[in-house]
Amino acid sequence: MYTIANDLKWETWPRDSKIVIEQKEISKEKRDNVKKKFNKIRDKILVYDSKQILKDLNEIYPIMRTLGNLVIEFSSKYQEAKKEKNIIDFNDIEHFALKLLIKKEDEDYMSTDVAKLYKDKFKEILIDEYQDSNLVQEYILNSVSKGNNIFMVGDVKQSIYKFRQARPELFIDKYENYKNKDVINENEGMKIQLFKNFRSRKNILDITNLVFENIMSKKLGDIDYNKEEFLNLGANYEEPKEDTNYAGKTELLVIDLKQKEDAEDEEIENVDDIVIESKLVAKKIQELINSKYQVFDKKLGYRNITYKDIVILLRATLNLAPIYEKSLNDLNIPVFSDTGASYLESVEIQTIMSLLKIIDNPMQDIPLVSVMRSPIGRI
Repeated sequence: MYTIANDLKWETWPRDSKIVIEQKEISKEKRDNVKKKFNKIRDKILVYDSKQILKDLNEIYPIMRTLGNLVIEFSSKYQEAKKEKNIIDFNDIEHFALKLLIKKEDEDYMSTDVAKLYKDKFKEILIDEYQDSNLVQEYILNSVSKGNNIFMVGDVKQSIYKFRQARPELFIDKYENYKNKDVINENEGMKIQLFKNFRSRKNILDITNLVFENIMSKKLGDIDYNKEEFLNLGANYEEPKEDTNYAGKTELLVIDLKQKEDAEDEEIENVDDIVIESKLVAKKIQELINSKYQVFDKKLGYRNITYKDIVILLRATLNLAPIYEKSLNDLNIPVFSDTGASYLESVEIQTIMSLLKIIDNPMQDIPLVSVMRSPIGRI
């Protein structure tokens, strides 16, 4: 792939071509666009040939081996330190439980006498958020189960903890192999599908289904989002009168920002973009208030919307919330955000944050000066 990508020759126009200039320019623009995208991918991924990669691997191996030994040694010392203070952390709890409940005989893992005691004790084992279980938890649960008394609740579409060793495939395996109650045989796992959503209106569910039907698949999201996976209306909301200002539909507002092709990291949101977005949100809130938009109140029925009916959900609040607050305040919209920023902005916390930043990268001037001027540096 490295050789093919780097030796690739892009076709040029034949010199004797009698093509119209305008058509040639259009075609050239398309060709150059494809070439630019191809080269960007090539320069990011296919950067070394096999010989160079093998050389790098051989050079890095002793370093990685040393790091590995260091981690093992640190883990051992850390366990000793915790033992001296008679404390354990969250991961210790499940691993100590595993040692108590599972033993290895030859090449097989068997239940211990302790596990057998709990097998007899527990009538049913109930597990919530099963899509985020890991292999350690699975071994623990199976060791104390009779084999037919575990009740699991989960939704693989909500699995977000793979980075913490969650194994959603444990859920998927049961989801695909368990049978519905009308076709189940004795000793088979039963699947009960919860189709109805009682939290949202139909318009919210419809747009959610539309979006995820088009983007979620077995390859992306571990499950095909089809009609069997749709969120179906379970709530019973009273419909408003026809003459009230209630649209009854979900809006998707799109801000057309010029693409920043030279941006170093596409994952980092541009502050200017967030300011524009926050101003749009503030303007939309003002429109809702001024138009006397109707919302449903369990006590009063439909009434005019108030500011406290509105919530803005952000992926991360610490850095974004102050920007939104300013845009809302500019339009005299009352706003509250629970970011806990006052604690994090204290001098003591900021000093330690600066220290961590320069441990990671001492070339950062502002954190370096902060630490030098603090009681740590005393300069």
